[in-house]
Amino acid sequence: MASATIALVLVTERRTSSFSIIEPSIISALESREVVARVDSSVLLLEDINLVGIENSSVGEWVEDELLAELAVEYGLENARLSRLIQNRSRQLYLRDELLSSVYSRIPFPDSIEVFEYMRTDSLLFMVERQYYQILVADRQLADSIYTRLSRGENFQITAERLSIGQKAGIGGDLGFLTAGELSAYGLPHDQMITNGLSGILESQYGWHIFLVDDARPLTDTSRVIWSLADHLYGQRLRTARDSLLIEAMENREVYIDSTLIPRGSGEVTDPGDSVGREAE
Repeated sequence: MASATIALVLVTERRTSSFSIIEPSIISALESREVVARVDSSVLLLEDINLVGIENSSVGEWVEDELLAELAVEYGLENARLSRLIQNRSRQLYLRDELLSSVYSRIPFPDSIEVFEYMRTDSLLFMVERQYYQILVADRQLADSIYTRLSRGENFQITAERLSIGQKAGIGGDLGFLTAGELSAYGLPHDQMITNGLSGILESQYGWHIFLVDDARPLTDTSRVIWSLADHLYGQRLRTARDSLLIEAMENREVYIDSTLIPRGSGEVTDPGDSVGREAE
């Protein structure tokens, strides 16, 4: 290639061979290392491949990407500040995931006996199935309008077919028979569970919900509810563990956020402490 030299270095019994000429100073530094690929001073070591889990087929991609990156620098396209921010953000995510993985691996998944005991603490919430219908919309004003019309007697299922964005809109928003506790799968916390009639307007991360309860019967599929609640309880444990880590991290550190400086459209910015002790919806 024109101005760049690709060197594939093979180290065998501490003897270095290469398809290109390498500076003596580089050779001396690499003699004890297994170098898989090199673009000028950028080197991909075998130990790095093993550490990250790079496939053999990706080595050529690494070389091409490094060539293009170096060319971008030559073209004057690199923003040094942006490069530093990206590197710092990548490090943040890597260390965050390492910490959470380490902690989460020690958190047990609830067994069926534990979940069943939890279900027995509120029989109306977990031991009775009800037929639920749902209308889901993305706009609060539309939800208000729909709720007013439903309160005046408009047919729920027809309205769901016309206006809901939920997955079951095509069948009138019919979610089938569920326990009230299973509505947590739709983004609702347990303190907002609906057990009869027409619900109010409920907000979740998915949008604005209106539910209708049409019928009730004793629980017929205990195993389904147990597994659904096991996931919910496990998620609670993970969130509690994460909150504890945040509390520990903030004990001796100063945290400052000036939300007035955040550009509009960047999303809501909250203090890390605001989520501590509060279950994510």
